[in-house]
Amino acid sequence: MTKSKPQSRIPGVYYRDDGVPRWEVRIRWTSKGKKHHLPTVRYPVNPHAKPGDVDHIKRAKAYAEAYAKRERDSLIHHGKPHAMLSEAWTLRALLERYLEDLEKGRIEHKAKRTERSTIRMLLGQGKGHNAAGFPDLVNKWTRDLEYADFVGDGAHSLQSLLKDRDGNPAGTGSLKRVLGVVRGVFVRAERSWGIEIKNPLQEIKGLSVSDARERVVSADEWTKITKELENHEQGTQDAIAFARFTAARRAEVVKLDWPDIDFKNKTARLRETKSRTNKVVDRVIPLPAAALAIIVRRAQPADGKRPLTAEQLAGLSLAGPVFTTDKNKRLRADTMTQAWTRACARAGVEGARLHDLRHTRITELGRFLTAAEAARVSGHTDLATFFRYFNPDPVETGRKIDAMERGHQGNADAIRKAADDLAALSNDDFAAAIVAAIATRSRNAAGK
Repeated sequence: MTKSKPQSRIPGVYYRDDGVPRWEVRIRWTSKGKKHHLPTVRYPVNPHAKPGDVDHIKRAKAYAEAYAKRERDSLIHHGKPHAMLSEAWTLRALLERYLEDLEKGRIEHKAKRTERSTIRMLLGQGKGHNAAGFPDLVNKWTRDLEYADFVGDGAHSLQSLLKDRDGNPAGTGSLKRVLGVVRGVFVRAERSWGIEIKNPLQEIKGLSVSDARERVVSADEWTKITKELENHEQGTQDAIAFARFTAARRAEVVKLDWPDIDFKNKTARLRETKSRTNKVVDRVIPLPAAALAIIVRRAQPADGKRPLTAEQLAGLSLAGPVFTTDKNKRLRADTMTQAWTRACARAGVEGARLHDLRHTRITELGRFLTAAEAARVSGHTDLATFFRYFNPDPVETGRKIDAMERGHQGNADAIRKAADDLAALSNDDFAAAIVAAIATRSRNAAGK
């Protein structure tokens, strides 16, 4: 005689024994003439489990029936499943669902890597001083979350607990970036998942941010750091040096492929660079002598008998990434940062970030180029942002102003003397002097 399957009196709850034994809950309903359903929820059953175990058949059945009753009651009283109400979600559950959407490619935008690492940090899946995560925050029900849980002087607010890479309280800019990710999770929950939810970060206020950073790398520091970088692979050394002399971001450096290099015109095309509009933007930058030397050296054929010049390399069809590891794999941006951090520590250089090389080069460019020209190289479409990176030495600026004023004073004295000399001439000699001066200027111009 065939043994009958376990049954449940709760609609939508079924026992299945094909494959892994389990209780399944399938919730379906009709609203405004349209049929809807929730994803099937499964509660695994272990036939050998002891009573009280989570996967014992009776306990799994109780969980399945409780879930089904809750969803049915929500449909009756709220017209929507319980899973679409804020009271069904903790912040942790929202973050985990958003992370799942990121991992499965349901969310596609340039910031997804940053979002992924930020969410993992909040959940306690990261490293460093925030490795423990923020359980008191993420385990709260979303209906109970307030703005003060994120921003404020309270001992348990995210602002009070968040640390930077050195273990110090995180700056306002870092906090705002984390809040921006969390706010985006709430927006997706409401707009894409249909959850009736209150967004405690609808408006982020009371946080004034100054991203200005005056740290540049001095010539002496650069010498010490490059000496320590010799302990790392050549590709890493070259990539960091290239960033130093071009003001390119690390992500832009590692994306470089050989077809992006124009040896003839001594330029490089940086692909998919950062922009204020989040649109994909390419930009072409000039390669100064130091950067070009790195590129030319890396482009040399392995079996070359003698070094090729940039002009000779222009005739070759090179392919693949410019900056690679010793195993000929594309260099990762994180590898550059890790090498830089370790080299600085060994060199005794404190407070210098890899991104400070960008500040350093932009400051140098600002001494010789107009702001518009330097911003074109650095990729800043907003001059206000550019000037955050331009950190001129006030002492050197003072010397340039003094030299400029002395030059103007010298010109004024020369003009006054020439005017006095011309005034002493007769009318005919005055005219002849003017004609001779014009002819001299023309010959000088032609000679140039």
